[in-house]
Amino acid sequence: MRVLIGGEDNLAVRLAEALMAEHEVTVLLPEGTQGNPFDRLDVELRFGSCSSSTALQACEIEKADNFIACSKVDERNLVACAAAKRLGARDVTCFLRRHDVQSSEKEATKLAHSLGIDRVILPAGRLAEEILRIVMVPGALDVEAFAGGRVRLVKKEITAGAHLATAPLREIGVPKDVVLVMCRRGEQMFIPNGETHFQIGDQVTAMGNRKGIHRLLTRYLRDRRRADPRRATIVGGGVVGTTVARGLEDAGWSVKIIEHNEERAEEIAQDLKSLVICGDGTDLELLEAEHIGDEPVLIAVTSRDEVNLLVSLLAKQEGVPRIITRADRATNEILFEKVGIDVVRSALGTAVQWVQRAVTRSSREPLAELDHGDLKVLRLELPEDFPTISLRSLSAPVNAIVGAIMRHHGTKVIIPQGSDEVRARDSLLVLCTADAEDHARDFFASYSGSAED
Repeated sequence: MRVLIGGEDNLAVRLAEALMAEHEVTVLLPEGTQGNPFDRLDVELRFGSCSSSTALQACEIEKADNFIACSKVDERNLVACAAAKRLGARDVTCFLRRHDVQSSEKEATKLAHSLGIDRVILPAGRLAEEILRIVMVPGALDVEAFAGGRVRLVKKEITAGAHLATAPLREIGVPKDVVLVMCRRGEQMFIPNGETHFQIGDQVTAMGNRKGIHRLLTRYLRDRRRADPRRATIVGGGVVGTTVARGLEDAGWSVKIIEHNEERAEEIAQDLKSLVICGDGTDLELLEAEHIGDEPVLIAVTSRDEVNLLVSLLAKQEGVPRIITRADRATNEILFEKVGIDVVRSALGTAVQWVQRAVTRSSREPLAELDHGDLKVLRLELPEDFPTISLRSLSAPVNAIVGAIMRHHGTKVIIPQGSDEVRARDSLLVLCTADAEDHARDFFASYSGSAED
């Protein structure tokens, strides 16, 4: 497909990089842009304002399957998308990035639809939602939901005191309606089996329904030596920080926000119940004065990666047990984890993945990616000639496991055990490693084994 991107900063770079392998990508840059990082990408560069009808027509906007406006100016993006749609672009996506324009994604979507824009993306809002999902689950490293929330995925590190690490899995078992789909031990990833004896520090990923996951977290993975106080300190009072704070307040949490800009601090103090402190989150004296080491959770979400990292390292030094950090540069996401940050998330990374799925519109696109793409969650439709067979008898590929079965057009969801059967026209949620993705797809598409007697 032909994709035209109007934008000039890191977001446009990441979008172009993600889409150029499978699509014909053109980037429309402002006049006079020099020494830009697009030169290393396999994309066509044009120059002009993305909100100019003349510049859009010069890029043959009428031939574009997708137009994405992601400049730094929200108003320009709205005008650009409206113009692109009027000039013949099939599908247009508008990014809104400032808090004074993006009151909520619901309201922004209404405005966009009135202008003929197909979709809007609020990167900060989507990042805040993702952080809220994770922070609400004690100790979680990742949280996803599928099938309208009926299937949950949780990734959590096993800590001292967790029941799951006390004996081999065969002796402990797992709650009903839960499948342990993957374990990460250092650089090694494997699917747990009955002989697996989990170790402290293992990162286990589980899929199940709401009740099953709750039982797993509270009875099998909870560190019984620690309480889970519902308190958090947020460094950064921008869109992400205030949205997270509001969500935690609504859930009954006690929240403290540290914001360096005095005017912004006064503004958000009037809108939130949280305690708002005007100060520098990288000031160790301030952190010590606020007893940061006693806080169970610190969330660093300023707009600057280097500030978030420094805040997180200081908090780690002070003994904060759980740290969630924003890192918008792709290279920083992995770097931050290597220096010991528990959870690292990116507003841009989240938005880029969403756009990639929307543009591709392919059933082969993973529903979700974990561990920077090392793990994939696939939705696979079984063909009409697929035999009825139990999972126990189905020798699925190594490093691929069925986490949920959706039957009767998704009206029935089964969290499977070995004795459960898969049937023709079932939809499966399969978790696999990245290098096993093609094998897993081929296996379920072409399996022709005999059904059980």
